[in-house]
Amino acid sequence: MKSVKLFEIKFGNNLEGAGEMFVKGGIYDAESGRLELSRGQTASFECYFNIFPHRQYKKYCDIGVFFLQIDAQGRYRTDIYARQENGTKLIKSVDCEGATRTDISADDGALYTFFTVTAESDCTFFRAAWLCAEDARRHTKLGMVICTYRREEFVRSNIMRICAAVENKPDWKEKLHIFIVDNAGTLSLEDSDLYTVIPNRNTGGSGGFTRGIMQVCADPSFSHFLLTDDDIYFDFETLERTYALISTLTCKHENATVGGAMLYLDRPYMQHEFGGKFDGLIFTAINSKLDMRLADNLLKNENAPAAGYNAWWYCCMPVSSVKNFGLPMPFFIKGDDVEYGMRAIEELIRMNGIAVWHQDFSKKFSASLEYYKRNEAVVAALATECSPFKVAVRFAYFALKNLTMKNYDCTELVLKGYEDFFRGPQFFASADPFEINDEIRAVQPEWISREQIEDMCGPIDIKDCQNVKLSRGERMMRALMAVENYAPAFMFSKKPAVTSAFRPKASEAFLKKTVIHFDESTDRGFVCRLDTARRKKLRRRTVKMFFRLLTGFKKMRKLYREERGMMCSEENWNRIFFPPQN
Repeated sequence: MKSVKLFEIKFGNNLEGAGEMFVKGGIYDAESGRLELSRGQTASFECYFNIFPHRQYKKYCDIGVFFLQIDAQGRYRTDIYARQENGTKLIKSVDCEGATRTDISADDGALYTFFTVTAESDCTFFRAAWLCAEDARRHTKLGMVICTYRREEFVRSNIMRICAAVENKPDWKEKLHIFIVDNAGTLSLEDSDLYTVIPNRNTGGSGGFTRGIMQVCADPSFSHFLLTDDDIYFDFETLERTYALISTLTCKHENATVGGAMLYLDRPYMQHEFGGKFDGLIFTAINSKLDMRLADNLLKNENAPAAGYNAWWYCCMPVSSVKNFGLPMPFFIKGDDVEYGMRAIEELIRMNGIAVWHQDFSKKFSASLEYYKRNEAVVAALATECSPFKVAVRFAYFALKNLTMKNYDCTELVLKGYEDFFRGPQFFASADPFEINDEIRAVQPEWISREQIEDMCGPIDIKDCQNVKLSRGERMMRALMAVENYAPAFMFSKKPAVTSAFRPKASEAFLKKTVIHFDESTDRGFVCRLDTARRKKLRRRTVKMFFRLLTGFKKMRKLYREERGMMCSEENWNRIFFPPQN
C-alpha cells in the first residue's frame, strides 16, 4: 500500500537534558542515532516529539488510518495506546521481529496515540516513523527565511545541520530553499544551491523578515514562507513534519499557518510559549513554563486555548497571506509578528513535536527596547478593540516602573515611543527606522564591574536576581509605584537596592535612593540614583501622555486602520530597504 511519511521518530539529539523529550528508556547512541534495549527493557515514546497527535491530523488532514513503521534488529513487543482525557487505552499489541509495519485506526476518543516497545531479546532500533495512506494533496515548497544580525555561529550551525540532512535526502533540494537576510552584512558562507544570502540594511527583524518574505513571494514556485529566528536550535525532523502536514491539509484548511512552540535552550524540556494572545493590555504566552516531559502537559497542549498569533521564531504561512493581507508593519523590531499574526493568520495549527529551542528572553537587556513599547500601542490600535483606558494603563505601568527603578533614561525612551505613536501613519511612511534605532541605541547605561559598584555604593548583598513569581505583597507594591514617585527625598532609604538587570522588580526598588541593576552571570551591572528634579519633569510628561491616550487613542486607531495599506506597502518597504543616496 502506498503511504506518506508524516514524520520520523527521533530517538534523541545533542542537547543536554532533552533525552526524555524523545524517549523514556533504553540507551540512545548519539553518534549512530540508534536506540539500544536489553532483554526485558521497555522504552516509551509518549514524549513531546514522538507522540502522534492524530486528532489534529484527522481534523486538518482527514487522516483516519495511519501506520507505525519500525526498523529494528531483535525480538520485541509493540504496544500502541490511545491517550484519552481520562486515561490511557491499549488499542493494539503486536509481537515483532526485525522490521515491522502496523496499521492503526484512529480512536475518536483519543487526543493522541503513542507506543512502547519491550525487548524480548537484546534489540537495536534503527529508525521508526508515523505514516498515512494519503497522497500529498498539493504542491508544496518552503521558502525558509532567517533574519540575522551578527549571529554567525548560530546561523552556520543551523545551515550545516540542514545541509547535512538534505545531503542524505536529495529530494529536499526541490522542497526547500533558505533565504538568509543578513542585516549586518558580516555573514560569510560557502556557495550553495540550497541557500541564498541577502545583504540588507539594518532594518531590524521586521525589515529582515519582510525582505525575505518579498523574496519568497517573487518566485511562484514557493507555496509557503517559513520565518525563523537566527539564534535557535532545531532538528531537521521539525522541517519534515511541517512540510508533510501542510502537504496533506484538506482544501478547507489549505490556508492554515503552522506555528512552532518555543522551548528554552538551557532547560530543553521547558516550554516558553505555545502560541500567544494580546488584548491591548496583556500579552499571554499560552502554556508557558510547562515541563514537557510530563504526559499531563502534553494533554494541555492538545487542549490549548486558541491563540491570536505565533511568534516568528518558527512560523510557516502560505504565500497567499501577502496577497490577501499585505506585508508586515515597518516596526524595526518587536510586535511585528503579533500584529501580522492577528491580521493575516486565518487558522493556526500548533502541535506537540513542532518546536524550536531558543535562549531565554528574560536573560537579555537592552534599554532601547523600552522605545519599542511604541509598537504595542500600534498593535492595540490595529488588531484589538481594547479601550483607551487599557492602552493608557499599559503605558503608565512601564513609565512608572522605570521611574521607580530610578531608570530615567528608560522612562524617556518609553515617552519618546508613545510620542512617535501619536505622530501617526505618516511617521511610519517617512521615518528611517535605521536612523531612529541608531539614535535610541545611544541611550544605554554604563555597565561596570561588581568591584566598581561596591566602590561607589559599598558592599552589596545579592540575594536573588533571578526571574521569580511575584508574591501577593510584591504585586501590591507595584500598585504603589505612582505613590512612590510623589514621595519626598527624605523618605527614601540610603541603603542600595539590588535587582535583576533583565527582570527588575519595582518592589525591590521601592523608596530606595540607589538601585543597582545587576547581572549575576557576568558579575556586572549599572547604577541608577534618585534625581527628584528629573523625576518631576518625567512624572509631569507621564501624566500628560496618560490623559492624551485616554482622549486621543480612538482617533489614532481610526487613522492607523485607514492608512495600514500605505504603511505596509511594497513601495514603503522599498523606500526603507533602498533609500536614495545623497
